[in-house]
Amino acid sequence: MNNELNKCQCGCSCGKKAVFLGATALVAAAIAFGACRFACCGCKTMVVDFERVQTEAAVYKAILDSQKGYEEKIKAQINLEAGKLDQEEKDLVAQKGKLSETDFKKKAAALQKKAMEFQRKYQFQMQQVLMASQVTANKVQPDVENVLNEVARKAGAGVVVSKAVTIYMGEKVDLTDRFVEALNGQVKPVEYPNPETIQPQQFMPRGQ
Repeated sequence: MNNELNKCQCGCSCGKKAVFLGATALVAAAIAFGACRFACCGCKTMVVDFERVQTEAAVYKAILDSQKGYEEKIKAQINLEAGKLDQEEKDLVAQKGKLSETDFKKKAAALQKKAMEFQRKYQFQMQQVLMASQVTANKVQPDVENVLNEVARKAGAGVVVSKAVTIYMGEKVDLTDRFVEALNGQVKPVEYPNPETIQPQQFMPRGQ
């Protein structure tokens, strides 16, 4: 993160950085996790509802919409091929009395292998879609971090945590609206890659 923007905003001389904890789902990939000592001379703690950010910020909505589109295509293919496998199974069962036990077992084993390959194929395709979403989120991560730093700095926050991990909060400490507004004004959606082009090595946490 930008060290200047991350300095403690409470005005103390402790030198602590503002940290952002507990982001979820795609937003988690775009917000750097950190540890907070909370012994920061009265640093102001504020919260962000990262689930709302994920559904209201255009940059994340675009990612989720693309992900959903690819998932629906894959599910349609799954249903089509699953129907064919079901029919093959029914046909094999219908032939059981006409085949020798050896031939029936061979055909049953071949069908089972085909079903397992079918399952592996579509599990991998679904994983590729998730990786494509993560790769896209990683691309916007630096800009999102800068925006959150800026919003936190202007609000005088020394620590920003996820609303999901808070027990009590007042309206004045919630930065969500300001964060979403700033994201929509400053961070534009980026191109979503074709999941088939995603390789495992691209799915690496930032900094590794």
